[in-house]
Amino acid sequence: MEPFLSQIPNANAGILLLAVIALNVILLIICIMQSVRVSRMRKSINRLMTGVGGANLEEGMHRLLDHVDEVKKMNSDQQFVINRLSQRIASQCGNVAVIRYNAFGDVGSDLSFSIAILDEAQNGVVITSIFGREESRVYAKPLEGGSSPYSLSDEEQAVIKKAMNPPVGA
Repeated sequence: MEPFLSQIPNANAGILLLAVIALNVILLIICIMQSVRVSRMRKSINRLMTGVGGANLEEGMHRLLDHVDEVKKMNSDQQFVINRLSQRIASQCGNVAVIRYNAFGDVGSDLSFSIAILDEAQNGVVITSIFGREESRVYAKPLEGGSSPYSLSDEEQAVIKKAMNPPVGA
């Protein structure tokens, strides 16, 4: 029995040799591509492992998760403080309105006034100053929910309504 290569005619041997060389070149290109991929993977792993300080990756992940828990607790504490501040701000008297008017019709000018100072729950005070030529009087009336146990003048009711509905953007 003769060897396999001796059975191939010489003309076909050249073609076969070229096919083997082409196959080797293709395999060489594939090896180079795989080598580049492995090199990139090594760089990625080295970057992932940098800063671990000799500890394994699992311990590093546990430290990160502990840090995340601390951040969540700090966030919860800060949210509690924000809620308390929001409640305090709502109870501050921030809605203020003033109306000036002439208390005695045809005598004098707009020297009388009413001022309403309210918080978000419409609690506060309305202060009225009635100015006359001979005397001036000042009245203060407490407000709860936008109303007072004392009788309110038309001007006082108007200034309370104005303070309850501040203009947009105020």
